[in-house]
Amino acid sequence: MNSELFDKLRELSGLFSDKFNVIDEPIDMKLQMAYFKRSKKIKSSPAAENIDLEKIGDLHNPDLDAEQIKDNMILLSSVDDPKAYRILEEFSKDMENPLHQWALMALQESKMLIEGNLLDERQIFVSTGLGGHGNLLRYFVALIGNNIEEFMPYQQHVVQSEFETALKNNRSELERIEFQDKYAALTVLMPLNVPFHQILLDAVEECNQYGDFLQSDFLVTNVKMLSFDEIRDIVKKKQLDIDDYDIETDSIDEITGNEDENAE
Repeated sequence: MNSELFDKLRELSGLFSDKFNVIDEPIDMKLQMAYFKRSKKIKSSPAAENIDLEKIGDLHNPDLDAEQIKDNMILLSSVDDPKAYRILEEFSKDMENPLHQWALMALQESKMLIEGNLLDERQIFVSTGLGGHGNLLRYFVALIGNNIEEFMPYQQHVVQSEFETALKNNRSELERIEFQDKYAALTVLMPLNVPFHQILLDAVEECNQYGDFLQSDFLVTNVKMLSFDEIRDIVKKKQLDIDDYDIETDSIDEITGNEDENAE
């Protein structure tokens, strides 16, 4: 995640700590950008005026193509009516529907609109490729073994135990951990208003009390999950040269460690 954007979001989290809305499921970032662009266009068009809920509410109408259904979902998300929310909720339940992720985006907007007006509170939509849970964002973290070919069983136990403890002590959660050769892949849930970079560094340091078997550099992204092959390719390509690493929105977010303590 871009450090400047992250700092702004973290600042907002201090002002509106209970008003964050995060979609649980991972959603492709390109789809999210397409949704927001189209939503802005549709909601400023004449179609957004005097919306007929009955007319646009039948998302299973065989006469509608995919693009029309997308537009109708955006219009539904702009209607301050629980009926509109229920229509989107029901449509989003079909995981096999090719418009499932689009429906989740519209459902989230609908929820924010209704809750915001009902509670008279400002709502903030935090959107990442990996989603989250509640007020927690999901991150993918890859650890790299130091001078080892693969993690020994006791080392795997140490990594899992230390990261579980470090995260739990900071209102965070270790969702998943997997080892392959000298790499460990973790999925973690963390709130915006905690120093997640320092928490991860501290956990690495604790692990290294048992033999200095982890590099202080690690990979972090909230864009997508990485396979072990992708992790190897990134490490090989960049050779952990942090200063020359360019962050791309459709790739890994960071290679970070002690050398760059201000990177988030």
